[in-house]
Amino acid sequence: MDIHKDSSGALVFSGKLVVSEIEAACSKVEPLLDETLHDTVLDLSGVDDIDISGLQLVLAMKKAAVSDGSFHIRGASAKVRDIVFLAGFEGIFEEEA
Repeated sequence: MDIHKDSSGALVFSGKLVVSEIEAACSKVEPLLDETLHDTVLDLSGVDDIDISGLQLVLAMKKAAVSDGSFHIRGASAKVRDIVFLAGFEGIFEEEA
């Protein structure tokens, strides 16, 4: 799992966002989230697999981000979107009012 910030400030994930990668992903995400100001964009275009632990991480990131600003997901593949909806996590794609 690779996580970095691109030139637009979006957090770009690539690889598998699954239970075996979550501990490493969390340690990479935390300092990057601290640098994100008021508008968190999560780019999932490079994610080729996600499981419930990955979805929980994304949901936790969304909750933290919307408390101080906004949260958006871009680039989720059809496979990732299908998994999100099958798991009942479609709320991570909803815009906050």
